[in-house]
Amino acid sequence: MCLYLLFLLCSLEKNSLSSEFSSLLSNTLTSRGHERLFNIAFVFTVETGFIPISLEEQFNSTDSNIKLAKTIKSQPLNSFWYKNNENFHAELVMSNQLCHLIGVSINGSLIITLIHSNISKCINFEDDEIISSENIKNLFDLSLKYKNLVSVPVKCAIMEITIGQYPSLCGVPEELISYILTKLKPPDLYSLMLSCKKMYHIVINNQLIWKKCVIEEVDKLPGTPRLPNHISDWRLCYYELNRTIKCNRKVVERVRDY
Repeated sequence: MCLYLLFLLCSLEKNSLSSEFSSLLSNTLTSRGHERLFNIAFVFTVETGFIPISLEEQFNSTDSNIKLAKTIKSQPLNSFWYKNNENFHAELVMSNQLCHLIGVSINGSLIITLIHSNISKCINFEDDEIISSENIKNLFDLSLKYKNLVSVPVKCAIMEITIGQYPSLCGVPEELISYILTKLKPPDLYSLMLSCKKMYHIVINNQLIWKKCVIEEVDKLPGTPRLPNHISDWRLCYYELNRTIKCNRKVVERVRDY
């Protein structure tokens, strides 16, 4: 069972990367060495909502980053940054604030730093972390690590300065939201669905999460109950299963009272 849940989690992570950014990331695989690593960091940063300075007039940080990905995909990635010796530099904008993405080559590593006037965050990309197109799981892990340690903290600091508050959960990259969902219990999922329309659709349409909930409930039942072969709506299945379990408990309690 644990292996099966692990499979579900991996499938969720694999499917959580948007097709546009997956396609854009595949373009990074055509480069080599540290240039490849910097391209990957650049794409992760853009996916978080940072805008290349050359596209500042066409986009802002609240626009769809999917449209931004399509625009970037139409141009060579190295046209958005420049290289000086073995160091890389890209200028990006977040909420009208200029930021610098810098990659410094040290031996076999590339130190990636995202800098704003009031904050800077860095991460070390090793050569052996170069991602192959066949291993999307490693790409997700690297994306999650980079955003947790670098791009999202810088984004939060800038948003706090410019609008006086941290961005909401809706502003977090979707693969992070999907990962958060795996840690929530069904009552929390229902509460999140009530928070806003976007969260409602993200939660209700995530069949893998609800399938996981159904399997966990079935495992608690006595015997070895079998699920139907074809279930199109796992959330509805969970709802019906949970309602049936509660009804049976009430019947048992009434019998005991007699």
